[in-house]
Amino acid sequence: MYADAVLSVFSQRYAGARDKFISAVETSSIVERVNNIIHPVRGPKNERLFCDIAWAGSPKAKNILVLVSGVHGVEGGVGSAIQSDFVGRHRRLPADVCVVMVHALNPWGFACASRNDHEGIDINRNFVDFNAKLPDSADVIAIWEKLSKQKDAVDLVGEQREQFDKLSQGQYSKADALYFGGEKASWSRQTIEELVAQLKPEKRDNVIVIDIHSGLGPYGYGELICDHPPETAGQKKARELFGPTVTEPALGTSTSGVKYGLHDYFWHQQGDNVCFLTLEFGTFSNQQMLKVLFADQQLQQSGKIDWSDQKTLDIKHAMQDFFCPDETQWQELVLFRGRQVIEMALEGLTTNANGS
Repeated sequence: MYADAVLSVFSQRYAGARDKFISAVETSSIVERVNNIIHPVRGPKNERLFCDIAWAGSPKAKNILVLVSGVHGVEGGVGSAIQSDFVGRHRRLPADVCVVMVHALNPWGFACASRNDHEGIDINRNFVDFNAKLPDSADVIAIWEKLSKQKDAVDLVGEQREQFDKLSQGQYSKADALYFGGEKASWSRQTIEELVAQLKPEKRDNVIVIDIHSGLGPYGYGELICDHPPETAGQKKARELFGPTVTEPALGTSTSGVKYGLHDYFWHQQGDNVCFLTLEFGTFSNQQMLKVLFADQQLQQSGKIDWSDQKTLDIKHAMQDFFCPDETQWQELVLFRGRQVIEMALEGLTTNANGS
């Protein structure tokens, strides 16, 4: 059991999560530098929003671990807690290893308790080639139309794995519907592209990326999802590092289905020395997820949001409670698994660094 002081790294809200992360970074002996990237849009209280990137260890290290939180805004509390816990616990890192923490990649979504960004884009469907033919969205939109017109459709789609996977794979034709991948590269995608340009993965020996999410799967379980194609170097590295806990949508072994435009795919393109995994912490059912997402989507499309309205607050609190439950048992499970995965990644990088 973890003490309350340990679990205090959790915050459902952006402001609290950022305060804890920045405080941990400022008092850390391992953080070499921090980039505070200002978001172009302010938060619900007219506050400035940031994606903060902290570099622990030498930025010139040959072996890199990247920890990403908040791709899906409201899910940021989970990854933020793991990042703050990591910074607070570690006083030294293995030789020739740098840990890069991307805190709140979608700060607007985090601050506004939404999964999308300020333009209604699902960041984790945004990494497609917008100069090429985009995926056909007809099947996805047909399910969305059913959700919009039938009261019981949310429950039906949530219960039917095939329908849920189809809906959540991403779509590129309806900006006011769920899982919209956008029409151009989002601010968050550009931020990741700039980070990768700084990192220069091709000049590193090994790069492991852990992208932290929540919502899918059994309560409190941290599933490591690998979207590297079968028989590729990335897939083999994932299995080598993390063993049989790794699941793969392409093989049907994951709670997640195959999707378009994932953050993963951009990193896959950076070379065979890059291994990308999603660490997904389960919360509640798919039916409940669709209910909170659908309510928030309708709110977003209703015009300017009134943050003093009780209905608005109820919808936003339901989003926060679904994606980052304020429950001790769940938080303890998250921290245990988060620590475990990070230590396994560091061990893998250290083994490579030692050439053994």
